[in-house]
Amino acid sequence: MQQPKYRMYPSLLDKFEAYLRADEEVESFFNIDNETGEYKKSPEEVEAGLKQSLIDAINRVPFASEAADKGTAFNALIDMAVHNEPHVSSERAPYSIIGDRETNIVQVTFPATELAPMRNFLFDRNWVIEQAKYFDGSISQLYVSAILPTKYGDVELYGFVDELKRDVVYDIKTTSSYTFGKYEHGWQRHVYPYCLIASGEMESVKAFEYTAFALKGGTSRTPLISGTRYPEYYTYNHEQTVKLLTGHVEHFIEFLEANRELITDNKIFGE
Repeated sequence: MQQPKYRMYPSLLDKFEAYLRADEEVESFFNIDNETGEYKKSPEEVEAGLKQSLIDAINRVPFASEAADKGTAFNALIDMAVHNEPHVSSERAPYSIIGDRETNIVQVTFPATELAPMRNFLFDRNWVIEQAKYFDGSISQLYVSAILPTKYGDVELYGFVDELKRDVVYDIKTTSSYTFGKYEHGWQRHVYPYCLIASGEMESVKAFEYTAFALKGGTSRTPLISGTRYPEYYTYNHEQTVKLLTGHVEHFIEFLEANRELITDNKIFGE
């Protein structure tokens, strides 16, 4: 097979989407000062920040995020419960997991790094087990990839599917608050089903679901983390996805080529 000219994964496409929506970001509540009614950031500052965030992601600049670690911890607990398998620490998953049936606590500990202190998350064990039942029978952390032909050359799309259950693809999201449609503009719901079909692994995909969990707890007053599940379900249309993906990816390629001098990690260029 010929080497693809570009290689992309969904979160990069999401960051490019956010960059394209810079004007909407400026209008959002979070950029307006409640007391003065004035923008905390100018449109130019918002756009520059989103562009830098995108370039950093392309260049794989390391970052630390407690919210991201909490989401990783929860996802790992779900997979453990679904498959009834212990967690084994690795370079890709360096955290440790200890469960205690008597205290109803499962603790996930991330070791300290140069970017972040050690983090401990305490989850309500029974709640996690109950949520995992939703994914019973799933294949977890399935690596998928496929070629998307574009006018600029072949693009390899790739990533890990959180859960695949029969003909429905699931991506687990954790958030502090949720409103329906939160992930409407996410590209996982296009990339993963496309890869499954285009690679020949599946003949068809019925739907994609962002399974969102609005988490609560994790404080001194309420130490155990639990939450509420919100399914965000999208019927999958392969022809429509091919058109949308092709347009977005080609637009992203134009951005990459226009900003090539800022890109220091050439993996995105298939190298």
